[in-house]
Amino acid sequence: MSEAGAAAPEDPIDLEAWRTANELSVPFSEALDLWADTAHAALVELAGRYGSFISYAELAARAQADAGVATRAPVRLWISALQRRVTDRCQAAGEPPLVALMVAHDQTVGEGYAYAVAAAGLPVPENLDQHAAAARFACYLHFGATVPAGAAPQLTPKLEEARRAAAARAAKVKPAKAASNGRVVKARTPAAPRAAKAPSARPAKAAPAKPEPRPAKLCPNCFTQLAANGECGFC
Repeated sequence: MSEAGAAAPEDPIDLEAWRTANELSVPFSEALDLWADTAHAALVELAGRYGSFISYAELAARAQADAGVATRAPVRLWISALQRRVTDRCQAAGEPPLVALMVAHDQTVGEGYAYAVAAAGLPVPENLDQHAAAARFACYLHFGATVPAGAAPQLTPKLEEARRAAAARAAKVKPAKAASNGRVVKARTPAAPRAAKAPSARPAKAAPAKPEPRPAKLCPNCFTQLAANGECGFC
């Protein structure tokens, strides 16, 4: 943003304006001076009603109608020059910056308001709209508006609604992001190793019964065991 004391942009000089009564041409710089007078008067009237503000297009149309001087040039080409002239009148009269009551189609004050801040010898803030809200409140107090008890500077309704919507969207995103970043991952319990199957207890096969040994045949003479052929090897 610009710092206090920064040079103001030059006024447009190649635009056409004329008196509506007789269609005589008027130098554009002169037209701007006339519009600044009528715009200042309209803004003073507006500041007497708490919560009031006006769009660039509406004020431009009223300034031209009240001054009896018109132009077909787009408002965007000369509205900043008009704001600077109104600001200079406020500074000379010791008034708060009435240009804080002027807003664009989206109800923001735009870069044109920065000149008013710099003209007051202040550094231009990053948030022009918040600064302008305080300046509008000062205008209401200065020009006799009925200000409710406990009232405070406020953004314009459209801008306030946009800020709330943005805050609501941000609030929805944060929990979702936190949930994804801080997700608790449950540790899986390792499966218990399968117990080895115990061999099935099969009944052991009974060993075949050994035949009872036959009693050995003894020699009837010496009582020693006879050979398989029945002969005694000693007798």
